[in-house]
Amino acid sequence: MAKKISASVGKGGKNSPSDVRIVQELINNQLGNITPIRRLVVDGDAGKKTIAAIEEFQRRVVGMRQPDGRVDVGGKTFKALIGESSQPKRPAPPNLTARFESASRTGQTRQMMSGRITINNHTYDFRSGGHGRGFLPAGTYTVTPHRWDRSESGFSVGGVGFSFAVSDAYDSRVGDTRTLLRIHPDGGSPGTNGCIGIVGNATVQRAFREDMRTEFGRSNNQVSLQVVNGT
Repeated sequence: MAKKISASVGKGGKNSPSDVRIVQELINNQLGNITPIRRLVVDGDAGKKTIAAIEEFQRRVVGMRQPDGRVDVGGKTFKALIGESSQPKRPAPPNLTARFESASRTGQTRQMMSGRITINNHTYDFRSGGHGRGFLPAGTYTVTPHRWDRSESGFSVGGVGFSFAVSDAYDSRVGDTRTLLRIHPDGGSPGTNGCIGIVGNATVQRAFREDMRTEFGRSNNQVSLQVVNGT
C-alpha cells in the first residue's frame, strides 16, 4: 500500500509526527538522488535537517528553482517521493564544478581548502574557508547574480569586484544552515568565510566575471554549482 500523509510536512507545515516519520522514511529511500544529504533519523521531528533534506530533494529531483521546504498532500514533492511524478527528471549537468584539491590550516571551522572551479570551459583557482566558518560543504548549489561591481577589500582585487549568491546549505560541522554564501574575488587576506574566493589578479577576476555573465545569459540568470572533494 502506498504511503500517505494527512497534512503538510516541513517548513510551515502541520508536522504531525506520524506524517513527518513517513516523509523522513521516503527521503531516506531517495538518498542516492540527493547526496550529500545524510540519512535522517526517523523521529517524527521536522527540524532543520529534515527541512534541508526536503529542500535538496525539491531542488535536485522535483526541479524547483526556489524550494519551499514543505511536502503537501498530493503535491509535486510528495508524488515525486512516492514515485508518481508524471515526468521524472534527471538532474541537469552543473554549469560550474568546484573541486577541492588541497587543505591547509587545522581545526574544523578554520580549515581552508584550495581547488579549481570550471565555468564556460575555463578553469580558475579558488580558496574556501580559513576565517573561522569552515569551507563550503560539498554538494549541489544554485547560483544567481548578486552584485556585478564591488569595491570592498574582501570582495575585489585590483579594482575588479563582484559577488554571486550561492544557495543556503545545511552544514553538519556546525549543526546549522549556512547562509549568505557567495562567489567573489579572494581579496584581502587569503581565504573566505565559507564562500568561494577566486584567486588571481584583476585580469583573472575580469575574465571570471565575464564567464559568469556568459553562463547566466545561457541559463536565465540561474546556474548550478557542484562542489566535490578530491581529484
